[in-house]
Amino acid sequence: MEENKKQPNNKVLRTYTSDMADAIRTNEMSVIKIALAEKEKREQEQLYKEAEGTNTSKTFLIIGGVLLIAAAIFGSYFLIQKRNETQAPVITKEIDTFITYDSYSNIDASSVKNINDLSTIVQNVPPVAPGLIKALFLATKNLEVSQIITSKNFLTLTGASVPGALTRSLSDKYLLGKYSNKNILSGGDGSTVFLIFQTTDYNQAYASMLDWEGNLLKDLNVLFGINITESNYSLLEKKWSDIVVNNKDARVLYGLNGEDLLYYVFVNKNNFVITSNIETLKEVISRLLIKNV
Repeated sequence: MEENKKQPNNKVLRTYTSDMADAIRTNEMSVIKIALAEKEKREQEQLYKEAEGTNTSKTFLIIGGVLLIAAAIFGSYFLIQKRNETQAPVITKEIDTFITYDSYSNIDASSVKNINDLSTIVQNVPPVAPGLIKALFLATKNLEVSQIITSKNFLTLTGASVPGALTRSLSDKYLLGKYSNKNILSGGDGSTVFLIFQTTDYNQAYASMLDWEGNLLKDLNVLFGINITESNYSLLEKKWSDIVVNNKDARVLYGLNGEDLLYYVFVNKNNFVITSNIETLKEVISRLLIKNV
């Protein structure tokens, strides 16, 4: 009887102990899992921090990125400019005119106010080798755009008292140039200035040039380097003479000692030349005839 009464108590004790053990094992596993999870979380956070880097490293990365972008932009611009210079060089197109010329100069005449200014610029143009011609193209700038001066504007710039009928008979085209003489008879570089005008009315232009003879030397002596002083002032009243140059009827003004001072000649019904030297006149006539042919 007593043994039978003790048996149920032993069963209760074993069940309680077993439950406690199970609970402890379960709790231990939970604690371990929590600890492992926490450790894993800390390790992942540490990895993220290492991957992100410090504030200093971030700053250096940003600066480095900006510098790389700037270098790339500069390098691209440099390569584009270099390619443009290589593939598309600047080409200066020569201006077609009445005669062939050996070289030319583009002159900014924006600051020219009178014939004295013009003469200074022309005389300072470097000469070419003997027997060669340099064309001088005068232009003015308007809003950074260069415009070639027309014949009428050129004559206005010189202040010449040109007959109105002559001005009306001229086209816009003309040529101012310098010829380097082969035979230098006096000091200087041997260069002579010449002018070529184009007319649209030969008869009117020829008659007007005869009228201009009385003032031609006075108007253009500075441009052609002819010095007028009190001792030779009477030259302004001298009459012009006829002469034949390269089989062309020309007009000439002689000096007090019979030296030639100024010429003009109608080479054809479209062009006439004004210059102060016989060699220059012959060269220009020849080039005009060749160009026309």
